[in-house]
Amino acid sequence: MASKTTTFSQVTVPPISGWDLDEKSGNYTLKPGKAASVEGKEFLYEIMPIAKSDGQPIEQWFSTAIDKDVTTSGFTIPATGKKNITTNQTLISLSTELTDKKGKAWYVTYVAYQVGEGDTRMARVMCSPDVRYYANNMRPVAEHFGNLNRLDATASANGRFAKVNNNNTHGKQDNRTPISTSQSEAIPEKGLKTQEINGILIHLEYNTNADGKMVRIYKPYLVLNDGSIYNDPIISPYSLDVAASKTKDPKKWGTWKLKNGSFLVDWTTTGETEKWFKNWFWATPSQKDEKLEGSFMTVNGAENGNVKSSEKAYTSKFIYFNKDGQFTLTGGDGTSVPASEYKKYNEAGTYTLNDYSMELHFNNGTVIRRMFYFYLQGSTHFGIGNAVYAPKQAAVEGLTGN
Repeated sequence: MASKTTTFSQVTVPPISGWDLDEKSGNYTLKPGKAASVEGKEFLYEIMPIAKSDGQPIEQWFSTAIDKDVTTSGFTIPATGKKNITTNQTLISLSTELTDKKGKAWYVTYVAYQVGEGDTRMARVMCSPDVRYYANNMRPVAEHFGNLNRLDATASANGRFAKVNNNNTHGKQDNRTPISTSQSEAIPEKGLKTQEINGILIHLEYNTNADGKMVRIYKPYLVLNDGSIYNDPIISPYSLDVAASKTKDPKKWGTWKLKNGSFLVDWTTTGETEKWFKNWFWATPSQKDEKLEGSFMTVNGAENGNVKSSEKAYTSKFIYFNKDGQFTLTGGDGTSVPASEYKKYNEAGTYTLNDYSMELHFNNGTVIRRMFYFYLQGSTHFGIGNAVYAPKQAAVEGLTGN
């Protein structure tokens, strides 16, 4: 995807690095860039706008939507083609062959999912009849569409939908940006609002540790719709007073833009310009009230001091969550965390997730709000503030999913 930005109150959609993007009438067509393309082969991934299902079951809506698309586009689909519709827990898909109105043969895959109640999104993938080329390009497409599903689900819960865009213009503000009562009460007046956040960008960087070994670091940057970028974010963006931060920590701020698939950053105080051609991607927000479960460790093995409840509180490189909404920083060996650990005064409590924010309510009454995001697919690799976490065993063995 050449570029991505958010308009109105929409949430961000991760790009496909190195791919090109074209928009027409609300449909977004992505195709492999020059580096990933093969001469004489074509691959088109088209994301269609959110549509109403008019109360139909997803299977019925999907079949009707395919018929409409085939007719409108002038395709010819085999009579037996639609017998291969499959579903899993969230997605419904159809893979078959078709012929376009010029008589050209294609492999085609339609895939869709429901968004909340009464809304759906569908995408169409078309590829030259080459199994290997199709399979290679479907890997990033499947990951992208699955992530879009997750983002749309979060957006739907908050009254807004995910959308990709290929320019940096911003339209009128959408008035539909409801925030729950509990979240509204917790957000300072000068904190950022959801519609002001473009996303959290992850840049894969390399540092040398104390042993002289080269280590990879998933470094987060907070990217705003006003063209600002914030380095080393820790507190929840909904608690960040941007004006005060720019005055107090100007070295952490800069401006950004996307150009031809590269992310350009101009740092304000140093005048330094960085151009990231690759090794960057967009993080995924949490869903409202999403739960984590398991034992996690900071990827670099450092203590996670940014989540302790006070200067005198115990800290460690581990954190433990359960699906009852509890956390603790002292979980023993991590294989079986005793209930008593979640009742500790200074090192345990309850947690809540909402978009790019985590709230930790310690049993001693302290409430800490930190930036939160998933930096890899699934819910096992995430960031809290500027620290990133992986499942404990994977982190110990160096298997952080990268």
